[in-house]
Amino acid sequence: MSALEIRLTLENRPGVLQKVTDALKIEGVNIRAIAVCDRGEEASVHIMVDDHEKACNALASAGFAFTSSEVIAVEIPDHPGGLHAVLSALKEEQINVLHVYTYLGRSGDNAILLLGVDEHEKAIAVLKRNWVHVLDEEIYGL
Repeated sequence: MSALEIRLTLENRPGVLQKVTDALKIEGVNIRAIAVCDRGEEASVHIMVDDHEKACNALASAGFAFTSSEVIAVEIPDHPGGLHAVLSALKEEQINVLHVYTYLGRSGDNAILLLGVDEHEKAIAVLKRNWVHVLDEEIYGL
């Protein structure tokens, strides 16, 4: 199982993101990774949480439109070149990285990244062949 992210497109104005976090807080959902990108009138938001199903229910009940998709959680050494090694392996197989953001926890001394790619299963196989530790449901326990 891969990690699951929630993607929202929100109005880009004060307080809108806080409404998302409020809906999650009320249901006891912990945000483990988040990326917000300004797109003018809108903002693109990617969130990975500790309880995906509960988060989806909370957001739907609060009236938010969203989608869920798989992301790949990878453990990378926290030193210069750690990310480069992951990206190089994907480039060799012509896998496009659509988005990257950091997980708020760590795995020992290593950083954790969440990757959205255009060829999910192929990317997982490539990364594993290149000795990149791909996390599965263990990501929810970190």
